[in-house]
Amino acid sequence: MFDLLFFCFFGIFLGFLAGLLPGIHPNQIYFFILLSGLGLEPNIFVVFLASISVSNIVFSYIPSFFLSLPDSSTIVNVLPAHKMVLKGDGLKALLISLTSIIIICLIVVLCLPLFIFLVPLLQKITKPFIHLLLLLLVAIMIIIEKDNSKRFFALFLFLISGIFGIVTLNSKIISSEKVLFPALTGLFGIPSLLFINKGKLPKQNSHEMYVKLNVKVILSGLLAGALAGILPGAGESQAGTVVSLLSRLKDEEIVGSLAGINIANLLFSVIALVETGNIRSGLAESLSTIEIKHYFLLFLGAFIFSLGFSCILCIFFSKWFLKLIEKIDYEKIGRIIIYSTITLTLVFTGIWGLLVLIIATSLGILPLLLGVKRTNNMGFLMLPVILHYSNLVM
Repeated sequence: MFDLLFFCFFGIFLGFLAGLLPGIHPNQIYFFILLSGLGLEPNIFVVFLASISVSNIVFSYIPSFFLSLPDSSTIVNVLPAHKMVLKGDGLKALLISLTSIIIICLIVVLCLPLFIFLVPLLQKITKPFIHLLLLLLVAIMIIIEKDNSKRFFALFLFLISGIFGIVTLNSKIISSEKVLFPALTGLFGIPSLLFINKGKLPKQNSHEMYVKLNVKVILSGLLAGALAGILPGAGESQAGTVVSLLSRLKDEEIVGSLAGINIANLLFSVIALVETGNIRSGLAESLSTIEIKHYFLLFLGAFIFSLGFSCILCIFFSKWFLKLIEKIDYEKIGRIIIYSTITLTLVFTGIWGLLVLIIATSLGILPLLLGVKRTNNMGFLMLPVILHYSNLVM
């Protein structure tokens, strides 16, 4: 019992670090554990990975919201959340996200028998049409721009970022996992920092933190996250794009929905592994090395406990963190983050990673200059998936 608790809290700590520090992805930790030959017993291994995964999701919101440093799970999320931060509602955005992931986690656990039945069925029905569904989403992304010139620029951005994604994600110089940090930070993070105004971070309201999540927010997060977790090619970023474009939700409602996608995607990827054997995430790939069916309930228990503990810790830590950065000029914070990002890119990916960061930042600036939605740069991830599932590329 002591071993389980130790590795649970140690996993929360590692997830904390992976969530806060750009360039460190939980997949890297999972694979290091596998390659290090620690020889953990299956029950300890399951608890360890469950705590790392959920803690990483919780703490990744802090740099994503307050420092505009997205990862693959918070790309779309960071845009409405950053708007709330600039209005002084950053803590509210964080609390909405934490509330949403707790509610959706509990719904998944309570309705587990139903989802166990539906997951294999949905995978079988939708797999042949993945590329068509994504093409439909791309069409909607372009059509909703204001006029024909904007639509042309949107299509151009989607294609050019998509070509950029095909080249970088298939490069033999940098692994696809490592290249995501400079690519996504350049496309969606640094451009925001380059255009921030002088002055300190707006004072964040810590009073009247009443959070209200309606059924539409919860259902959109749950359903989109479920599809992202069980369908090949439909990741969190694509699911988030669907919700942000098609739903008529306010910024704070979108934040709650997108947070729900994060947690639902992770849980359903494990359910898909248990029921079908299909691997849909780095966590599922690591868990596939053991007979996860025998330890699934233990995984859920550790997941729920780690989620509750991480959320409490995140609330206290974020208040301390905000007191620190509110005292510093926000433009200076932006410069520090940019310099730190360049340094971390060089450390983790070398000079080629820096080249990717520069190109990605150039593409990330274009939507701001052309006046089109930044989600069009999601072509970086979407176009390679569309081509793959349409059998146009191997």
